[in-house]
Amino acid sequence: MQFSGFNQLFNIISYWNLNHWRNIIIFLVNLTSVCNVVVSLGTGYNVAVKYNRPYSRWRQSLTPCAWLERGGFFNMPKYYNSLSPFVQRRHVCSGYTTCPLTWLPTNDVRSLTFKLIGTDDMRDYEFQAHFCNRIYEARHRYCTNEEGEIAFELRQIGTWLMVDRINCRCLGIADVERYGYSKGVQFGDRVFRGNYIHMTCATKPQCKIDDFCYIETPSTDGYIYGGRVPCICPKQYHCPIYFIRDKRIPQLNDDGRVISYGVKCKRRNY
Repeated sequence: MQFSGFNQLFNIISYWNLNHWRNIIIFLVNLTSVCNVVVSLGTGYNVAVKYNRPYSRWRQSLTPCAWLERGGFFNMPKYYNSLSPFVQRRHVCSGYTTCPLTWLPTNDVRSLTFKLIGTDDMRDYEFQAHFCNRIYEARHRYCTNEEGEIAFELRQIGTWLMVDRINCRCLGIADVERYGYSKGVQFGDRVFRGNYIHMTCATKPQCKIDDFCYIETPSTDGYIYGGRVPCICPKQYHCPIYFIRDKRIPQLNDDGRVISYGVKCKRRNY
């Protein structure tokens, strides 16, 4: 009789424990659906994963372990011509993985290769962002190289460049397709606020002398929230977007209303 009573008590306790743990698990699952969760995937780069509500998209920002640069500030023919790319380490890879510090082929799965627009005394930047592990997933198709197709998106935070999104796999050197601004600007604003950079694998045509190398279209509220790069300036020229003050040329429609602003190529000093 005592043994039977002990078994009954044990069954009651076990049943309570199961219900107790089940409620804890349900609570934790529901908690993650209303909070922002930051996780480390242990891949060597930091990935911030934000999940705000059910059925929302996962957003990831990839931090390169190293930046390599050819041309640009660290390779100015007027002053200095480097024989090797400039390497800037960003962080150390975890585990047994290492960060590649030499220039990789453009089809490598651990790097992104692209160009940014140069300035008067600096040729166009050619960058490689290196990562500890492969950056492509099974869902990433190869880019079609069609005009306007966005291969990946970058975001500038101070001197840091983050990879915000990868849409397709680019086998060549990507060019800037368009910029997004951190806030709306007006015609007379002096500062270039292109913090969001959309890259394309499509081949950009070379600008003619009278072509616009950069075009901004104002929104209905009168502010400008970004611009696109329709062509690349010839080698002896550059697109002066970083010093955009007094460079915007208004384009009017038949009613005299501004429909866009254009910036033309400017001859380099070297």
